[in-house]
Amino acid sequence: MRTTCLVAAALTLFDLSSAHAQRRVRIGPTYSSVSLEDGSGSSHSFSSFGGSVALISGDEGETGLAIARYNDLSTDKGLRRLSLYVLDSYYYPVGTRGVVAPFALTALGLARVTEVDSLCLLSIIPCSASTTSELALAFGLGVRVNVGRTVVATLAGRFLEVPGSQIQALEAVANASVAFGGVRKGEFLDGTVGPAASVLIPISGSLHGRAPFVGARFRRDTKKAGTVAVQIDLAPLRITAGCPPTGCSENAVLFAPTYEASARPAWGRVYGQVGLLLAGVYSQGPDRGIAQGAHGGVGVDLYGGRVMWNLNSRLLWLQRNSGENVFGVQVGVSVSPRIGGAR
Repeated sequence: MRTTCLVAAALTLFDLSSAHAQRRVRIGPTYSSVSLEDGSGSSHSFSSFGGSVALISGDEGETGLAIARYNDLSTDKGLRRLSLYVLDSYYYPVGTRGVVAPFALTALGLARVTEVDSLCLLSIIPCSASTTSELALAFGLGVRVNVGRTVVATLAGRFLEVPGSQIQALEAVANASVAFGGVRKGEFLDGTVGPAASVLIPISGSLHGRAPFVGARFRRDTKKAGTVAVQIDLAPLRITAGCPPTGCSENAVLFAPTYEASARPAWGRVYGQVGLLLAGVYSQGPDRGIAQGAHGGVGVDLYGGRVMWNLNSRLLWLQRNSGENVFGVQVGVSVSPRIGGAR
């Protein structure tokens, strides 16, 4: 329940303003490829088919409904099927205009999981299928491609979890849609996105970074004093105490939506930031699933022509599945096109 509340709060950070010129509704089929690890750490690939419909709800985003069917997600020769019904939120820091538009993706919905034990399929024990309804969570990043006036394609990579099941995975999702409906115009403030790199300096707890983190940083000014941002990192982690049989290494996706309060000298921007933190651990180990926490810190944007450099540091707090609290300082740098200000 706590993780559900954190995801719902993260989604509200993306609900900002009005709409720019763009065809408003898109609908079309979806295909995905899922990578799941078994108990020994070996990776298995599966596919799904479905469809989605999305409505542009503002300059910065879309809200959509997606349905997908996964006919086989078993890693142990049993049977595991998944029907997924989710609400998607797409956050576009540079809007949906132009040919290419990057976005951050969050999803929350219902999963119907049907499982049959592998021993049952081998007729060693009596067969009985078990079907349960679970919460589904996902977050990641992607890119939208506008082809002409009526065709839209999206490609996204995300962490997907169905709590209460064995489904904690990385997923690549592709969608081809037809766009239609009226066109709205609105005024908005600019946003930007760019690559980011950082290191984690441990303070306490047995979860450390074993290599630099890499990812992307999204940022958009609001019509008020603040800025809404989100950083998504691929985080290689290391357990320093009580290593499980699968090893001391873990891999996670960090999802960190942020509200930033700023001061703006002529050479750039100085800001303080605070936000929620989710860590989706998709590798085998004691932390597999979602760990939750918070983060806060300071940063600076430095203008250099058309380029904007960002330097930041923030205190991270994560609570592991065991209940252990982990603290560390994430120090990072990113580069992106300079924000031009209000239009």
